[in-house]
Amino acid sequence: MAATERSESWCWFALRAERPADAAAAAAVHRPNGDCLGVLAAWEPGAHPTEAMKIDARAIDPNGEEASVSLVLAPEGTWLPFDDPAVSHAIRAVLLGRPADVLSTLLRDDFRFVGAITGVRGREGRLADDPFGRVFPSLRVHVGAGLLGRMLAAAGPTMQRHGSANPWPAGVFGS
Repeated sequence: MAATERSESWCWFALRAERPADAAAAAAVHRPNGDCLGVLAAWEPGAHPTEAMKIDARAIDPNGEEASVSLVLAPEGTWLPFDDPAVSHAIRAVLLGRPADVLSTLLRDDFRFVGAITGVRGREGRLADDPFGRVFPSLRVHVGAGLLGRMLAAAGPTMQRHGSANPWPAGVFGS
């Protein structure tokens, strides 16, 4: 499931109680006190699992190392248009801050913003003030190995998605 092997710039992503058999990548998620929250899993675009979100495909790597994560998720049934000023402000704040190892918005479909994921390795202080955590509640968690890759820092000053079907910071145009 390497990014270079994908035809799409995004994957499906969800938090589940246990590892789904059909997931392309998955890892256990724990609170800082050690309590297990379940498993974060990713699927190829054609799978379309129930209640999954779109994530930038570059964030997913089945060979990825464990990471400290700020997982921002909208309350059930809640979402914002991706172009809402609160989302735009959070993206601007991210571009001003230190880069993360993994960063993607989470979309329910082509326009509904339902969260974000920011992951770091060895720099947990970077997660102390997640700009997306000002939009929806943020969970600080530990994600085990086997899910999250490393991404290049998001380029600025642009903050628009390349086609409404892609989570930010997807940086490719379709052919």
